[in-house]
This record gives sequence, structure tokens and C-alpha cells, in this order.
Amino acid sequence: MESIIEYLKRNLKEAGPARWELIADKAGVAKTLPRKIAYDSKRENPGVQTIQPLIDYFRAVERGEFDLPEPAKQEA
Repeated sequence: MESIIEYLKRNLKEAGPARWELIADKAGVAKTLPRKIAYDSKRENPGVQTIQPLIDYFRAVERGEFDLPEPAKQEA
């Protein structure tokens, strides 16, 4: 069975880094949290209050309540 942190890592990596800031905004978490979860091996056990908004966000996407945001455009 997939752990909660692995669930978040998988969903964040599938969404891609270009969407992370928008996802953080929609979930109501710090804009740096998705990157920290996806790449920081030291974040194996973050507090529930910290990650619950992201869990709720990705579950709502899975239920079809809304789509992932369009990736942020990179400035040239």
C-alpha cells in the first residue's frame, strides 16, 4: 500500500514542477512545500496539518471536481 507521502510525491511528480506553485496556491499551502515534498528525502514525516490540504487537493482532482492548473509559463 502506498504511504501518504509517496502518494503526494507521485502526484506532484506527475503534475510536474511547472504546476507546483499553482497547486500550492489552490491548496492553500506554502509555495515551496510541493518542491520540498517531491525532492527532499528529509520530509518523510511532515505533520498532517502541513500536508492535508495537498492530499485534499489531489483527491478532489481524482474525483473530477476540478482539473490540474495549466503549467506556469517560463519567462524567456
